[in-house]
Amino acid sequence: MSNDPSSGIIAILVILLLALVLRWVFRPSRPRPATRPVDAAESTELGLLTVVVPGLPRQQAMEHRARLGEAGIRSSMSKRRDGRLDVLVFHGDAEQARAVLET
Repeated sequence: MSNDPSSGIIAILVILLLALVLRWVFRPSRPRPATRPVDAAESTELGLLTVVVPGLPRQQAMEHRARLGEAGIRSSMSKRRDGRLDVLVFHGDAEQARAVLET
């Protein structure tokens, strides 16, 4: 080991150069667009799902989902921009889900 500081400086420069190259290589090729989450209340196309109960507080939405689950109906929740939740089911189960929730 010598007291020559040039080897330490060269090592630091190599590490910095390597960091810059890696940052350039792993940079995203295009910036990610800022996407807003889909609001089920505004969406015209929800795929295979239908809103059966719109605009509930979280606790009520969870209670509705529990009742649907006890009846054997699969359900999901979608958060609105105002913070409230919609309860969704598959199209084929919508009428049965509404009947279960009315009782």
